[in-house]
Amino acid sequence: MKERINWIDWTKAFCMTVVVFCHLPQQEDTFYLQYLASVILSTFFFISGYLKKKDLTIKESAKKYGYSLLIPYIIYNVIYYPYWFAKFYIEHGGIALTDAIKPITGTLLGQLNSSFSCELNGVTWFLIALFIMHIITEMLNKHKHVKSIMLILSIISMILYGANKHYHYAPYITYHGLIRCLCFFFLGNLYQQWGKLKHQQFRKDILIGTSTLLLSLILFYWHINENNFILHITLYYVVNLISVYAFIYLAKSLNNIKTRIITLISIGTMLIFGLHRMMIGVIDFGIEKICHQTNIIYDWYQCLIIALAIELILIPIIVNRDKWYTLFGKYHIST
Repeated sequence: MKERINWIDWTKAFCMTVVVFCHLPQQEDTFYLQYLASVILSTFFFISGYLKKKDLTIKESAKKYGYSLLIPYIIYNVIYYPYWFAKFYIEHGGIALTDAIKPITGTLLGQLNSSFSCELNGVTWFLIALFIMHIITEMLNKHKHVKSIMLILSIISMILYGANKHYHYAPYITYHGLIRCLCFFFLGNLYQQWGKLKHQQFRKDILIGTSTLLLSLILFYWHINENNFILHITLYYVVNLISVYAFIYLAKSLNNIKTRIITLISIGTMLIFGLHRMMIGVIDFGIEKICHQTNIIYDWYQCLIIALAIELILIPIIVNRDKWYTLFGKYHIST
């Protein structure tokens, strides 16, 4: 079994915790939430590109990532459906057959919202997007001009993202996420090919991490002013690129600190991604009933506590993943 890379575990654990944190109900106009929600997925997709398995044929890649991404996508939406059904029934006092079918159709169409479909477990869009990114990258890696084509596709995807944000021509969460994050997946894969990020130097890593984090925060404060839309979108990608360096180098500075909990959260990333929205809904419902409140809003520290609690609740499943290996996108788990 290939030895785990500790700084990658730190990066994935941090990103996963932030994703859960950002999905909890809280005041949406706070600077820290806007920043985290805007940048965190870029690091996730960079790491996915960096970890992409080498030297696969397109057929092998489709089979491997079809099993590790598309099957869990279906499973997590199947698990989510009873929760969605019960929530819809409680909120509307009943459910029609057409309403019950819409999320099923939406799932089969990659979380499409339309007149005949709707999102089910919306956050699982990233599994569909990742699968497409893997196949595109595999096709490009067979071409001698791979870097040039990746650059062109990255620029096109950035333009499409900016146009979609401005004109709202395709309100489709999977497409939106794909064009938003494709360039970071490409960049991560290129860093793997170039052999980058192989070595750790604490002082250098902490210096780069803290300086780029500060720079990304300053530029993000400028970015959120949308008076000049082209500048706004350009800064979005600059901020995200710098934040990728910030989070990765800060994680590299922690490489010598090994903890079991960080490793398990990293291993269980897909499980947490697939189940956390349902768990948040159950927690919110319980707290609202106990406190006799509606539309509950948490403070930031409450969100952090709940996010960590959700991850800890899922740890036993991660520890016993050999019994639930399909949930982790694996054929089997031997260790």
